[in-house]
Amino acid sequence: MTAPTREPKSDSPQPVAAASPQVSEALVPPVTLMSNPVRDYDWGSPSILAALQGREPHGGPEAELWMGGHPSSPSGLLTESGEVPLPDAVAAAPAAMVGDAVLGRFGARLPFMLKVLAVARPLSLQVHPDAARALKIYDPEGGTPYVDQYPKPELVVAVDEMEALFGFRPAAEAAALLGGFGTPQASALADALTASIAAGESDRAALHAAFTRLVTWPADGVPALVAAAAATASSPASSPAEADARRWVAELARLHPRDPLVLAPLLLGLIRLAPGEAAFVPAGLPHAYLSGCAVEVLAASDNIVRAGLTSKAVDVPELLEIVDCRPSPQPRTEPVELGGGEIAWQPPVADFRLTRLQVAGEVAAADVGGPQIVLCLRGSVTVRAGGAEVALTGGHSAFVTASAGPVTLTGAGEIYRAAPGVGA
Repeated sequence: MTAPTREPKSDSPQPVAAASPQVSEALVPPVTLMSNPVRDYDWGSPSILAALQGREPHGGPEAELWMGGHPSSPSGLLTESGEVPLPDAVAAAPAAMVGDAVLGRFGARLPFMLKVLAVARPLSLQVHPDAARALKIYDPEGGTPYVDQYPKPELVVAVDEMEALFGFRPAAEAAALLGGFGTPQASALADALTASIAAGESDRAALHAAFTRLVTWPADGVPALVAAAAATASSPASSPAEADARRWVAELARLHPRDPLVLAPLLLGLIRLAPGEAAFVPAGLPHAYLSGCAVEVLAASDNIVRAGLTSKAVDVPELLEIVDCRPSPQPRTEPVELGGGEIAWQPPVADFRLTRLQVAGEVAAADVGGPQIVLCLRGSVTVRAGGAEVALTGGHSAFVTASAGPVTLTGAGEIYRAAPGVGA
């Protein structure tokens, strides 16, 4: 059978079975094929995810392949008795599914998600809250910017070359770029930054003031700001960094003619990740993925506060409360060797880590502990653990329970594994 056309779309075949099987520990084997929803946000590519999975496109934008138990779009586990929602399986047998360590720290839920992002046009500029802020502000009755009581740190690994707005530039660098851009609005921001630096203010304070001024730009002045930016962006640049910033100012002005944050590439950092390079997004860091395809691992949360470059709601007061305006350090996150050719990205969070392994023949995967989502990005690989096995092809995934024991991978392909963070 083919995937259903209802939303959220699913990337996996659906079994013919009872709609709601009795959930029990015995129902879910140690390794289970997953049915994963595809989110159709307007910035998504119409072809990348379909090509990855070797299927026909659905006909519209396909932005994110979700793998996990988040309640807004949970994955299903394809058992012999039918499809079981992953959260239901965890609730029925939490110790077997996620393990005592995860239970003790996160409760009866999977603390991480895995995604594939297919970025055809820039995402919104956004930030995520830390754990304390999410817990303080979240209200299950609504009325807050947060849909979860959890933070949303994330890590992306580029599949194709990827560009992103990522944190803030040093104040002096931002002032130079803004001052050299040549529009009255950019010059006003540059002058304010220069004055703050001359007054001995920290970069953090100076950048916060400049960012506040940009996101609260008077509405009646925004058309002139964008028009001037669009007209000036193609002027000659004095450096490759300035050329990149001008290129993205021009593109954002084309896409968002009523948004002052078209000037964001002059104030924020621009990074380019080569395939296989990774970047970690901690709480408070402003970021916007601009182009490319990536595997993303993140805490199981959908808490987003948007600054702009979007048609969705923008919450300026909460944004200015949680944004971290310190100049961003080196954004790339280096992997560590686990042995057997497998590498891992282990950012300083307990929610998740991510490993990558090129499978050729039969290999024993490194012991990462706890539950796992195993994604076959390319090729064909069989996943074995606890006496069960699942065959995966590109763009499909399996869930491995915490009680499954050692994992063996056989075939030829590229495998990513999401698991709890070190010390979870």
